[in-house]
Amino acid sequence: MHTLTIVAFAALSWLGTGSLVLADDALKSEMGPMNDEIKAGKDAMKPQDSAMESEIRTKRGGKKGPIMQYREKMKAQRHEMMDKMKAHKDATMADPPAPATTPAPAP
Repeated sequence: MHTLTIVAFAALSWLGTGSLVLADDALKSEMGPMNDEIKAGKDAMKPQDSAMESEIRTKRGGKKGPIMQYREKMKAQRHEMMDKMKAHKDATMADPPAPATTPAPAP
């Protein structure tokens, strides 16, 4: 009786696995043409998208948004400050200050 139960369980498991494999194959065969259609649609839209992007670029021309203008302004100020600091450092290194003299003790 025990072996009959094990054999029945194994047979049902094997049939279940086989049906899952068949269902997976059927699903893949249905999804294949659908995926091809989606890919074809995307490929058809690429020229239109690139045309829209180029149109937007030509409309904007060389204009930069306010954020980019602000960033460039801050970058220029930062570089100017760094150049000033470097010049000051180079000047200090070229002409070191005289050592400070300590007063002599009173006799």
